[in-house]
Amino acid sequence: MAGLSKREVRRREIVAAAQAVAARDGAEGATLRAIAAEAGMAANAVLYYYGSLADITAAAVKASSDRLLAKLSEAVSADMSPTVRLAAVIRAGTTAGLDDDVSRIPYEYWPHSLRDPEHRRIQEELTSAQQLIYERVIDEGVRAGEFFPVLAPAKIARALVAQEDGLVMDVLAGIASSDDVLDLIASLASALLGVDRDALLDQ
Repeated sequence: MAGLSKREVRRREIVAAAQAVAARDGAEGATLRAIAAEAGMAANAVLYYYGSLADITAAAVKASSDRLLAKLSEAVSADMSPTVRLAAVIRAGTTAGLDDDVSRIPYEYWPHSLRDPEHRRIQEELTSAQQLIYERVIDEGVRAGEFFPVLAPAKIARALVAQEDGLVMDVLAGIASSDDVLDLIASLASALLGVDRDALLDQ
């Protein structure tokens, strides 16, 4: 964390502590006392850096959302064909949150977006960014003559993101496997874009 102020270092440590507690004990277990203990600080010291528990959890969700988006961006490269790029985005999207604890935090806190405006804003930004990634890949595939969408690319992108989010929740809950989710999303993309399903799964 070279170049960061001591205050910013502390704030990041608190966010990391909040992520660790939420991943281990769930959002309900991520109390101010638990987060402070994880960070090795007193609760009142934590509140010096963040005004409230809600501020801490929002920062934790935002940091984890940014990490999810980074994973999606890292999954693709400019030299990939649109079909290969779509396959990479699908695989990254259907496994994000499953390979480390930090990435699953947005799923732990998703119900908060029903009532908390800041959590809702973060969720909206994440969904919009995920959709834009898909939409760009679909547009490239159409221009390259690889995709033949049955709906507007924006609608297809939104549908794929919505299915991913719901199905990954099933995996986290233990009622679906990652392979099942990958197969379902690839099948949906195949039907909506006129691309071979096996071509998506074999990449």
